[in-house]
Amino acid sequence: MKIAYLMKDRPDYFHRLDESAQYVIIGQEPDGSYSQQTLEELADVDALIVSNQPVTEQLLAACPKLKIVQRTGVGYENLDLEAAARRGVPCCNLQGVNKESVAEHGMLLILALARQFVEAQELTRQGRWQEAKQLNQQSFELKGSTLGIVGLGDTGSNLARRARAFEMQIVYNDVRDIDPEIVESLGARYMEKDQLYAEADIISVNTTYNPSTDGMIGARELALMKPQARLVCCARGNIIDEQALADALNAGRLAGAGLDVFSSEPISEDNPLRNAKNVYITSHIAGVTEDAIARSFAWAHENVRNVVEKGEKPRWVVNGL
Repeated sequence: MKIAYLMKDRPDYFHRLDESAQYVIIGQEPDGSYSQQTLEELADVDALIVSNQPVTEQLLAACPKLKIVQRTGVGYENLDLEAAARRGVPCCNLQGVNKESVAEHGMLLILALARQFVEAQELTRQGRWQEAKQLNQQSFELKGSTLGIVGLGDTGSNLARRARAFEMQIVYNDVRDIDPEIVESLGARYMEKDQLYAEADIISVNTTYNPSTDGMIGARELALMKPQARLVCCARGNIIDEQALADALNAGRLAGAGLDVFSSEPISEDNPLRNAKNVYITSHIAGVTEDAIARSFAWAHENVRNVVEKGEKPRWVVNGL
Protein backbone atom coordinates (compact mmCIF):
# COMPACT_ATOMS: atom_id res chain seq x y z
CA MET A 1 0.00 0.00 0.00
CA LYS A 2 1.23 3.46 -0.92
CA ILE A 3 -0.18 6.64 0.60
CA ALA A 4 0.25 10.22 -0.52
CA TYR A 5 -0.12 12.65 2.38
CA LEU A 6 -1.28 16.09 1.25
CA MET A 7 0.25 17.94 4.15
CA LYS A 8 3.66 19.24 3.17
CA ASP A 9 2.67 22.44 4.96
CA ARG A 10 2.14 20.56 8.25
CA PRO A 11 5.52 19.20 9.44
CA ASP A 12 3.99 18.98 12.91
CA TYR A 13 1.98 16.03 11.57
CA PHE A 14 4.89 14.09 10.08
CA HIS A 15 5.43 11.96 13.18
CA ARG A 16 1.87 10.66 12.79
CA LEU A 17 2.34 9.12 9.33
CA ASP A 18 1.96 5.37 8.82
CA GLU A 19 5.53 4.05 8.90
CA SER A 20 4.34 0.56 7.95
CA ALA A 21 3.26 1.78 4.50
CA GLN A 22 5.08 3.32 1.58
CA TYR A 23 4.31 7.02 1.44
CA VAL A 24 5.14 10.37 -0.07
CA ILE A 25 4.43 13.81 1.37
CA ILE A 26 3.22 16.34 -1.16
CA GLY A 27 1.94 19.90 -1.28
CA GLN A 28 0.67 22.48 -3.69
CA GLU A 29 2.69 25.26 -5.28
CA PRO A 30 2.13 28.91 -4.29
CA ASP A 31 -0.23 29.34 -7.24
CA GLY A 32 -2.43 26.46 -6.04
CA SER A 33 -1.31 23.95 -8.66
CA TYR A 34 0.79 20.81 -8.24
CA SER A 35 4.20 20.53 -9.89
CA GLN A 36 4.93 17.94 -12.55
CA GLN A 37 7.41 16.26 -10.22
CA THR A 38 4.73 15.97 -7.55
CA LEU A 39 2.22 14.54 -10.01
CA GLU A 40 4.70 11.92 -11.18
CA GLU A 41 5.06 10.69 -7.60
CA LEU A 42 1.37 9.75 -7.57
CA ALA A 43 1.38 7.18 -10.37
CA ASP A 44 1.27 4.19 -7.99
CA VAL A 45 -0.56 5.75 -5.04
CA ASP A 46 -3.47 3.80 -3.50
CA ALA A 47 -4.74 6.47 -1.12
CA LEU A 48 -4.64 10.20 -0.51
CA ILE A 49 -4.75 11.35 3.11
CA VAL A 50 -5.55 15.03 3.13
CA SER A 51 -5.23 17.84 5.64
CA ASN A 52 -6.33 21.23 4.23
CA GLN A 53 -4.73 21.28 0.79
CA PRO A 54 -6.99 20.84 -2.26
CA VAL A 55 -7.73 17.61 -4.08
CA THR A 56 -8.25 18.83 -7.63
CA GLU A 57 -9.02 17.38 -11.05
CA GLN A 58 -5.32 17.78 -11.86
CA LEU A 59 -4.31 15.77 -8.82
CA LEU A 60 -6.87 13.00 -9.31
CA ALA A 61 -5.88 12.54 -12.96
CA ALA A 62 -2.34 11.73 -11.81
CA CYS A 63 -3.54 8.85 -9.57
CA PRO A 64 -4.73 6.01 -11.84
CA LYS A 65 -4.59 3.43 -9.00
CA LEU A 66 -6.34 5.59 -6.41
CA LYS A 67 -8.91 3.78 -4.24
CA ILE A 68 -9.79 6.36 -1.57
CA VAL A 69 -9.45 10.04 -0.66
CA GLN A 70 -9.44 10.42 3.11
CA ARG A 71 -9.70 13.73 4.98
CA THR A 72 -8.20 13.96 8.46
CA GLY A 73 -11.09 16.09 9.69
CA VAL A 74 -14.81 16.67 9.36
CA GLY A 75 -15.01 19.36 6.66
CA TYR A 76 -14.37 18.51 3.03
CA GLU A 77 -14.69 21.76 1.07
CA ASN A 78 -11.15 21.24 -0.26
CA LEU A 79 -12.11 18.03 -2.09
CA ASP A 80 -13.44 17.98 -5.67
CA LEU A 81 -16.17 15.48 -4.87
CA GLU A 82 -17.62 15.32 -8.38
CA ALA A 83 -14.27 14.73 -10.05
CA ALA A 84 -13.54 11.88 -7.63
CA ALA A 85 -17.02 10.39 -8.12
CA ARG A 86 -16.55 10.36 -11.90
CA ARG A 87 -13.50 8.18 -11.33
CA GLY A 88 -15.30 5.93 -8.88
CA VAL A 89 -13.11 7.07 -5.99
CA PRO A 90 -14.85 7.51 -2.63
CA CYS A 91 -14.07 10.64 -0.64
CA CYS A 92 -14.34 10.25 3.13
CA ASN A 93 -14.28 12.56 6.10
CA LEU A 94 -14.10 11.58 9.79
CA GLN A 95 -17.56 12.27 11.10
CA GLY A 96 -17.55 13.13 14.78
CA VAL A 97 -13.81 12.70 15.23
CA ASN A 98 -13.33 16.04 17.02
CA LYS A 99 -16.81 16.61 18.40
CA GLU A 100 -15.67 16.65 22.02
CA SER A 101 -12.84 19.10 21.36
CA VAL A 102 -15.03 21.49 19.35
CA ALA A 103 -17.83 21.32 21.92
CA GLU A 104 -15.40 22.12 24.73
CA HIS A 105 -14.02 25.09 22.79
CA GLY A 106 -17.54 26.32 22.18
CA MET A 107 -18.23 26.07 25.90
CA LEU A 108 -15.01 27.96 26.59
CA LEU A 109 -16.16 30.83 24.37
CA ILE A 110 -19.59 30.85 26.01
CA LEU A 111 -18.11 31.04 29.50
CA ALA A 112 -15.60 33.71 28.50
CA LEU A 113 -18.33 35.85 26.94
CA ALA A 114 -20.67 35.44 29.89
CA ARG A 115 -18.03 36.51 32.40
CA GLN A 116 -16.07 39.06 30.31
CA PHE A 117 -13.01 36.91 30.95
CA VAL A 118 -10.58 38.40 28.43
CA GLU A 119 -11.32 41.97 29.46
CA ALA A 120 -11.09 41.09 33.14
CA GLN A 121 -7.70 39.45 32.68
CA GLU A 122 -6.29 42.36 30.69
CA LEU A 123 -7.51 44.98 33.17
CA THR A 124 -6.15 42.96 36.09
CA ARG A 125 -2.75 42.59 34.38
CA GLN A 126 -2.69 46.37 33.99
CA GLY A 127 -3.47 46.86 37.68
CA ARG A 128 -6.85 48.40 36.90
CA TRP A 129 -8.54 46.48 39.70
CA GLN A 130 -11.71 48.51 40.15
CA GLU A 131 -12.36 48.67 36.40
CA ALA A 132 -12.10 44.90 36.23
CA LYS A 133 -14.61 44.53 39.06
CA GLN A 134 -17.05 46.83 37.25
CA LEU A 135 -17.30 44.36 34.37
CA ASN A 136 -19.96 42.61 36.47
CA GLN A 137 -22.46 44.99 34.91
CA GLN A 138 -22.21 43.03 31.65
CA SER A 139 -21.60 39.53 33.06
CA PHE A 140 -24.26 36.97 33.84
CA GLU A 141 -24.75 33.43 35.13
CA LEU A 142 -25.31 30.67 32.63
CA LYS A 143 -27.80 28.97 34.93
CA GLY A 144 -31.29 29.59 33.61
CA SER A 145 -30.15 31.34 30.44
CA THR A 146 -31.12 30.00 27.03
CA LEU A 147 -28.64 28.47 24.62
CA GLY A 148 -29.87 28.28 21.04
CA ILE A 149 -28.02 25.64 19.01
CA VAL A 150 -28.23 25.76 15.22
CA GLY A 151 -27.30 22.24 14.16
CA LEU A 152 -27.84 19.53 16.77
CA GLY A 153 -25.47 17.01 15.21
CA ASP A 154 -22.35 15.49 16.73
CA THR A 155 -20.85 18.76 17.95
CA GLY A 156 -24.12 20.52 18.72
CA SER A 157 -25.41 17.69 20.88
CA ASN A 158 -22.09 17.45 22.74
CA LEU A 159 -22.21 21.18 23.39
CA ALA A 160 -25.76 20.81 24.67
CA ARG A 161 -24.64 18.12 27.15
CA ARG A 162 -22.02 20.45 28.54
CA ALA A 163 -24.44 23.35 28.71
CA ARG A 164 -26.94 21.19 30.60
CA ALA A 165 -24.32 20.74 33.30
CA PHE A 166 -24.51 24.52 33.77
CA GLU A 167 -28.31 24.26 34.00
CA MET A 168 -28.89 26.16 30.79
CA GLN A 169 -32.14 25.90 28.83
CA ILE A 170 -31.52 24.30 25.42
CA VAL A 171 -33.41 25.17 22.25
CA TYR A 172 -32.32 24.02 18.81
CA ASN A 173 -32.96 24.11 15.10
CA ASP A 174 -31.88 21.52 12.57
CA VAL A 175 -33.01 20.76 9.03
CA ARG A 176 -32.80 17.05 9.82
CA ASP A 177 -35.04 15.06 12.11
CA ILE A 178 -33.08 14.47 15.30
CA ASP A 179 -33.55 11.21 17.21
CA PRO A 180 -36.27 11.95 19.80
CA GLU A 181 -34.32 10.05 22.44
CA ILE A 182 -31.33 12.36 21.95
CA VAL A 183 -33.55 15.43 22.13
CA GLU A 184 -35.22 14.14 25.31
CA SER A 185 -31.89 13.27 26.95
CA LEU A 186 -30.72 16.84 26.33
CA GLY A 187 -33.94 18.40 27.57
CA ALA A 188 -33.96 20.36 24.31
CA ARG A 189 -36.86 22.05 22.53
CA TYR A 190 -37.16 22.61 18.80
CA MET A 191 -37.59 26.19 17.56
CA GLU A 192 -37.85 27.76 14.14
CA LYS A 193 -34.66 29.68 13.34
CA ASP A 194 -36.12 33.17 13.61
CA GLN A 195 -37.70 32.40 16.96
CA LEU A 196 -34.44 30.88 18.21
CA TYR A 197 -32.48 33.96 17.17
CA ALA A 198 -34.98 36.20 18.92
CA GLU A 199 -35.22 34.28 22.22
CA ALA A 200 -31.78 32.79 22.91
CA ASP A 201 -29.29 34.52 25.19
CA ILE A 202 -26.44 32.73 23.43
CA ILE A 203 -26.62 31.36 19.88
CA SER A 204 -24.11 28.68 18.88
CA VAL A 205 -23.69 27.80 15.21
CA ASN A 206 -22.81 24.14 14.76
CA THR A 207 -24.22 23.37 11.34
CA THR A 208 -22.27 22.13 8.34
CA TYR A 209 -21.22 24.49 5.57
CA ASN A 210 -23.04 24.00 2.27
CA PRO A 211 -24.83 26.20 -0.28
CA SER A 212 -27.91 26.44 1.94
CA THR A 213 -25.91 27.68 4.96
CA ASP A 214 -23.65 30.10 3.09
CA GLY A 215 -24.31 33.51 4.63
CA MET A 216 -27.09 31.99 6.74
CA ILE A 217 -26.61 34.56 9.50
CA GLY A 218 -26.58 38.05 8.01
CA ALA A 219 -27.90 41.47 8.89
CA ARG A 220 -31.54 40.33 9.01
CA GLU A 221 -30.83 37.44 11.39
CA LEU A 222 -28.54 39.53 13.59
CA ALA A 223 -31.26 42.17 13.88
CA LEU A 224 -33.59 39.52 15.33
CA MET A 225 -31.19 38.81 18.21
CA LYS A 226 -31.47 40.55 21.54
CA PRO A 227 -28.96 43.39 22.11
CA GLN A 228 -27.65 41.48 25.13
CA ALA A 229 -27.24 38.20 23.19
CA ARG A 230 -23.92 36.58 22.31
CA LEU A 231 -23.09 34.63 19.12
CA VAL A 232 -20.61 31.74 18.99
CA CYS A 233 -19.38 29.88 15.90
CA CYS A 234 -16.90 27.00 15.69
CA ALA A 235 -18.33 25.62 12.43
CA ARG A 236 -17.28 27.42 9.22
CA GLY A 237 -16.64 31.12 8.66
CA ASN A 238 -18.77 31.62 5.56
CA ILE A 239 -21.93 30.75 7.48
CA ILE A 240 -21.84 34.22 9.07
CA ASP A 241 -21.70 37.53 7.21
CA GLU A 242 -18.60 38.91 8.91
CA GLN A 243 -19.16 42.53 7.94
CA ALA A 244 -22.75 42.42 9.20
CA LEU A 245 -21.57 40.88 12.48
CA ALA A 246 -18.84 43.48 12.93
CA ASP A 247 -21.36 46.25 12.26
CA ALA A 248 -23.78 44.83 14.85
CA LEU A 249 -21.03 44.53 17.48
CA ASN A 250 -19.64 47.99 16.85
CA ALA A 251 -23.10 49.55 16.98
CA GLY A 252 -23.99 47.78 20.24
CA ARG A 253 -26.81 45.82 18.62
CA LEU A 254 -25.17 42.60 19.84
CA ALA A 255 -23.34 42.21 23.14
CA GLY A 256 -20.57 39.90 22.00
CA ALA A 257 -19.32 37.10 19.77
CA GLY A 258 -16.82 34.27 19.91
CA LEU A 259 -15.46 32.89 16.64
CA ASP A 260 -12.96 30.17 15.75
CA VAL A 261 -13.55 30.21 11.97
CA PHE A 262 -13.40 32.81 9.22
CA SER A 263 -14.28 33.26 5.56
CA SER A 264 -10.60 33.41 4.67
CA GLU A 265 -7.98 31.52 6.66
CA PRO A 266 -5.51 32.53 7.90
CA ILE A 267 -7.65 35.50 8.83
CA SER A 268 -7.04 38.36 6.40
CA GLU A 269 -5.65 41.73 7.48
CA ASP A 270 -8.82 43.50 6.38
CA ASN A 271 -11.25 41.15 8.12
CA PRO A 272 -13.64 43.52 9.96
CA LEU A 273 -13.81 41.22 12.98
CA ARG A 274 -10.15 41.75 13.85
CA ASN A 275 -10.94 45.19 15.24
CA ALA A 276 -14.61 44.78 16.14
CA LYS A 277 -15.83 45.44 19.67
CA ASN A 278 -16.57 42.65 22.13
CA VAL A 279 -15.40 39.75 19.98
CA TYR A 280 -13.09 36.89 20.93
CA ILE A 281 -11.33 35.20 18.02
CA THR A 282 -9.19 32.06 17.83
CA SER A 283 -7.33 30.55 14.88
CA HIS A 284 -9.51 27.55 13.90
CA ILE A 285 -8.13 25.55 16.83
CA ALA A 286 -11.36 24.25 18.33
CA GLY A 287 -10.91 20.74 16.96
CA VAL A 288 -7.14 20.41 17.10
CA THR A 289 -6.37 19.14 20.57
CA GLU A 290 -3.73 16.46 20.91
CA ASP A 291 -6.47 13.90 21.60
CA ALA A 292 -8.50 14.82 18.51
CA ILE A 293 -5.52 14.86 16.14
CA ALA A 294 -4.27 11.48 17.39
CA ARG A 295 -7.77 10.07 16.92
CA SER A 296 -8.02 11.62 13.43
CA PHE A 297 -4.93 9.85 12.14
CA ALA A 298 -5.86 6.56 13.80
CA TRP A 299 -9.32 6.61 12.20
CA ALA A 300 -7.98 7.77 8.83
CA HIS A 301 -5.34 5.04 8.67
CA GLU A 302 -7.83 2.38 9.71
CA ASN A 303 -10.33 3.43 7.03
CA VAL A 304 -7.62 3.49 4.35
CA ARG A 305 -6.25 0.07 5.34
CA ASN A 306 -9.71 -1.46 5.36
CA VAL A 307 -10.38 -0.22 1.82
CA VAL A 308 -6.96 -0.79 0.23
CA GLU A 309 -5.76 -3.94 1.97
CA LYS A 310 -9.02 -5.66 2.93
CA GLY A 311 -11.30 -4.57 0.11
CA GLU A 312 -13.95 -3.38 2.56
CA LYS A 313 -16.41 -0.56 1.97
CA PRO A 314 -15.17 2.77 3.27
CA ARG A 315 -16.79 4.63 6.14
CA TRP A 316 -17.98 8.25 6.15
CA VAL A 317 -18.28 8.58 2.35
CA VAL A 318 -19.30 12.12 1.34
CA ASN A 319 -19.47 11.93 -2.46
CA GLY A 320 -22.25 9.41 -2.88
CA LEU A 321 -20.24 6.27 -3.71
